[in-house]
Amino acid sequence: MRKMYALTLLLVLNLFLAGCQPLSIVSSIGTSSKEEQGYNEDLLTMVVPYGSGGGTDVFARFMAAPLSNHIKNQPSIQVENVPGGGSITGTNEYVNSYDKDGTNLVTTSASTHIPYLLNQSSVQYSFDELTPLVGAPTGGVVYGSTDLNIQDGFDLGQVKEKLYYAGMSPTGLDLTTLLSFEVLEIDAKAVLGYEGRGPARVAFEQGESNIDFQTTTSYKQNIEPKVENGKAVPLYSLGQIDENGAVVRDPQFPDLPTVKEIYKELHGSEPKGQAWETYKHFLNATYTLQKVIWVHKDAPESAKEELKKAANQLMKDEQFQQKSSIILEDYEIYSQAELEKRIENLEKNMNQETINWIYDFLLREHGVDVRKL
Repeated sequence: MRKMYALTLLLVLNLFLAGCQPLSIVSSIGTSSKEEQGYNEDLLTMVVPYGSGGGTDVFARFMAAPLSNHIKNQPSIQVENVPGGGSITGTNEYVNSYDKDGTNLVTTSASTHIPYLLNQSSVQYSFDELTPLVGAPTGGVVYGSTDLNIQDGFDLGQVKEKLYYAGMSPTGLDLTTLLSFEVLEIDAKAVLGYEGRGPARVAFEQGESNIDFQTTTSYKQNIEPKVENGKAVPLYSLGQIDENGAVVRDPQFPDLPTVKEIYKELHGSEPKGQAWETYKHFLNATYTLQKVIWVHKDAPESAKEELKKAANQLMKDEQFQQKSSIILEDYEIYSQAELEKRIENLEKNMNQETINWIYDFLLREHGVDVRKL
């Protein structure tokens, strides 16, 4: 009886093991088949850490369709706005909460890059955890009131009046302009707290400030007519950073001198020192790399490669080139290799000496203790 029981138990066990084996094989075959299929998604999410209607939101929504056209299966790309904290909230949420399966992208801008480079405690994201896909620059022009009685930026050393600048925040896009004042040794009183560049421009128009800056589109639309009517004087372009890390003229303002050229005229030598190095660093982070679309670095390789390939195809897409002229302000997106190199240099050049200098500058000149942000 015991022998019969043992044989029955052994038979049941063998049948159980035999039944499990095909499940294992099927599972293995299924996984292998999925890997062979590669990246084949129907829906992607583009996280925008800003409210709808702003510059970054417009950029992301515009880029969604042409990017999708070059991705296998042409997935729908759905924009999801997660505003708050000057873009920190949404970017934190992206790295912490969104699946790292290659179906979620994020678009960042200058106000996302600056807090990261300043090591603000509220920042939980790192560029080391992200893979860049698309990058695009913008530009900026500093201009002054005709009441200053100067012809251009080379005459800044002759200004007799007190300079007043209206801005938003010393740790936002204004930072690069404020650093340009520091490099040029321009004594400008910064009145900060305005809600946007539009209100700051109105302050200039009403005579509350006499030196200001606007980004490329706003300058061309709102300031160039004032220049033509004799109500504003272009002083200098903030410039761009080339692939070698040098400041060069902005291709959208080829006739305007850069900060480097103005400094040389005012002081008789090339700019150097920590203020200059810091200016170049933040010029790169805020203008030369103004908008970047990323995917999680931990996403599957097949997903990252497909997305990179799609991004590179945009450079050859004539229809995209024609339609993008307004949104990209006639600038061109970077190739994948160039974008990756620029991101790498962005982090590599941000050493502790630069961080300490900018902390001291912001606290001394603008009363902002970055360590408490």
